[in-house]
Amino acid sequence: MDAVSKESCTIIYVRLDKQYFKDNSHFIEMLDPNDPVEQNKRMYLFLSVIYENNTLLVPLRTENEGERSFGIIGYSVPSSTRPNAGLDYRKILVVNDSKYVMPLENDGVSSSQQRIIRENYSTICNQVIAYVKGYVTAAIKKRERREPKYCFSTLHNFHKELGVIEGRKKRNEKKEKVLDKIEV
Repeated sequence: MDAVSKESCTIIYVRLDKQYFKDNSHFIEMLDPNDPVEQNKRMYLFLSVIYENNTLLVPLRTENEGERSFGIIGYSVPSSTRPNAGLDYRKILVVNDSKYVMPLENDGVSSSQQRIIRENYSTICNQVIAYVKGYVTAAIKKRERREPKYCFSTLHNFHKELGVIEGRKKRNEKKEKVLDKIEV
């Protein structure tokens, strides 16, 4: 994998406990917003990715577009009963507390979908990490709400975890140094 050593991917199918959604009811761009009961009913299946010491959970959705004119936003993982299914990078969640993560006894992922994920594991992981890095870069520049690829992302909720706040601070300090040099 091309990614830095702080990044790794593992295929794990889980569901999130409804307490996660209750504890984070303030989150924006969530599926079924402010409805933890409905969110818990959803059969969320995730590919777990570690990025900068954060656990990223990528949902497998029944209806998903893998690519749009502005870039890759997911990966197609069709099955015979769900031809438009895929991993949705726009709805990635950061879940660093394992108390919210519940392994699925019956993961509900067809063998053809499992094969697609397994065979394209490296590509998917690299795309997930590229999506997150792109988001972080856009967010540090305060462009995450304007860029079509990121404006509906759940990553808006995880600026502290992803280093956006620190990145903005460093960027502002750099700007101040440049302005100080200009004034001298």
